[in-house]
Amino acid sequence: MKINADKYLRTSSLNQAVFLYAKEYQISGVNSITNKQKEFVFVKTDELEELVWLYRYGEKDDERLLVEVHKYEQARRELLDRLND
Repeated sequence: MKINADKYLRTSSLNQAVFLYAKEYQISGVNSITNKQKEFVFVKTDELEELVWLYRYGEKDDERLLVEVHKYEQARRELLDRLND
């Protein structure tokens, strides 16, 4: 994952993007990195950066990491559809 100094947070991790999207952070765009790799772009906020840190380094039993299964599955389907557009 790349965190830029600008106002956007970018990740090429589908799992992380699905998690953030399921947590109701809106995607600003999907960019091509290579022919086969894409990145998801989110508007950077302090809360988003904290959640990304928690996702990567936090305790796995932290309640803030919980996502309802149906929300996660719906988010995953939507992001996969966006990748295939």
